[in-house]
Amino acid sequence: MKKHLLGPALAALAAFTLGFLYWGLPHHLPYKTLGKVADESATALAIGQLFPASGAYLLPSPLLGEEKMNELALRGPSVEVHITKEGYGGAEMGKIMALGYAHVFVLSVVLSFILCGLEKSFQRWTCRVKFCAAIGLLVATCDLGAAIWWHHALGWTLAQAVYDLLMYVVIGLVLAKFVTSKPAPAGPAA
Repeated sequence: MKKHLLGPALAALAAFTLGFLYWGLPHHLPYKTLGKVADESATALAIGQLFPASGAYLLPSPLLGEEKMNELALRGPSVEVHITKEGYGGAEMGKIMALGYAHVFVLSVVLSFILCGLEKSFQRWTCRVKFCAAIGLLVATCDLGAAIWWHHALGWTLAQAVYDLLMYVVIGLVLAKFVTSKPAPAGPAA
């Protein structure tokens, strides 16, 4: 029970707190990597008129065929847009936060099961934390693919990668306290 519910719940809370500190405090450190437009309101309204529905758009689109896509890619610009046509405000933030916590809780449960499956290999707390950090490093390294394949800005991609690495370290610090090896049963005296 502690390993698969309490530990992940506390790990998710710790990671959720990290998310608040990383993304929400007034320092706005990760957001400093983003570009700016002169008039955000007018730009958002214009973009809203260009894209017919909520969703993801990639321009030039691979659906145009390779020849046309390559022609437009050479000319530039290339754009990836994630648009939500429907507005949302503070009333929806509770639902968004609950879904965010649930997501991190599920990550923590999965990591808890991985640790339990390998607990004989992790006799010490530091080994379990290092393992979780290694998974975080793997995820963070995978995040960097967005800069390569989707042409995301490198600064923004690094900000996300750093956050993912830190989140797995924080989850590991908590879970390593709950997922502990059980001592081997004493054998018969020789």
